[in-house]
Amino acid sequence: MRVFIFSQYQSFSSGVGIKLYSQLNALCKSGIESRLIFCSSLNEVVFNQSNTRVCYCTHSDKLAKSLIGPVYRNIIYAYSLKMLINSLGEGDVIYIRALSPNPFFLWALRSSRNCLIVSEFQTIEPNEKKMSRKFSFYLLLDALFGGPLRKSLNGIVGVTEEITDYQKRRSKNERMPVITIGNGIDVLSLPERKLLKYNGDFLNLLCVANFNHWHGLDRFLRGLATYSGRPRIVLHIAGDGAELPHLQKQANDLGISNQVVFHGFLSGEAFDALFDQCHIAVGSLGIHRLGLKEASILKAREYCARGIPFIYGIHDPDFPADFPYILHLPADESPVDIKQILAFAKRVYADPDHPQKMRRYAKERLDWSVKMRELKDFLETMAGNL
Repeated sequence: MRVFIFSQYQSFSSGVGIKLYSQLNALCKSGIESRLIFCSSLNEVVFNQSNTRVCYCTHSDKLAKSLIGPVYRNIIYAYSLKMLINSLGEGDVIYIRALSPNPFFLWALRSSRNCLIVSEFQTIEPNEKKMSRKFSFYLLLDALFGGPLRKSLNGIVGVTEEITDYQKRRSKNERMPVITIGNGIDVLSLPERKLLKYNGDFLNLLCVANFNHWHGLDRFLRGLATYSGRPRIVLHIAGDGAELPHLQKQANDLGISNQVVFHGFLSGEAFDALFDQCHIAVGSLGIHRLGLKEASILKAREYCARGIPFIYGIHDPDFPADFPYILHLPADESPVDIKQILAFAKRVYADPDHPQKMRRYAKERLDWSVKMRELKDFLETMAGNL
């Protein structure tokens, strides 16, 4: 069996890009010949039959910034997918990260093929698109093409049971093979955080993301604005994203600019050093804004692998409810209760071995080697049932 991970182009340093490379490497190490194909032009899909793991399509910016740019990109993606399908045979699997509801993808998926096509879903799309200005147009496309697209698949992978159940219902195929596999992390690619002592004088918190409204960091800022006294609390924000200007304005309007440090995008040693300077991490606090009751967030896995306790505003199936290094906050719009965080910090720092224990849990339960073993078994079972 060969697996071809198919995705639109992702930056090497983005969370999604890192995930795709990690999935690829874990599949290869499990004994499955795998390729990663990034699609970005109308030229032929280029991939090597040698041991090259990362494969590209030639990139072209022609028409990309025009009014028909989105349509053009979807045509490119669908055309490249169709060419890949035509080049593969029995025993081959195309693993697609996401499918947008449009007639071009449906044309590609409904073409005659010998390979299997499986799609991974990270969310319930209509809920996520509610904040978009083109929401009504998206709903129309989803109503016309969303169901048929899923029905054309050979299998579905969701990162939570809630998402898996939704996607299977959309396929209207009770016999559709499905599996839930939460997101993972390449544990060995990340250094273990050095323990920073906590004596109650100051508390540094860290939030890392490509910030969007569903990260819910505004909840933390509102809570911080109501807090005074000791320890002194400073929130370090690393990353960029559409929500960042709003967070900067909010911190200024609330009068807490001296307690919020915006570092911008960081990587390498500077990024690792920031983890060593912080006591607690801040996970996603606004996933409920997407209409979800559970989630599988990549950054939560990174926090665990690095060994930094964190706060979280959603249930995550990969962590037990009594996991001692997560503080679960209400999934609502209330400001974060800073006193809860202080009590959490006091408790977790009573155990100086917590970084090692968190990292051990990540290796045993969250590493991509574990996750891709599940995917390998799922795909091999599908292929064997043909």
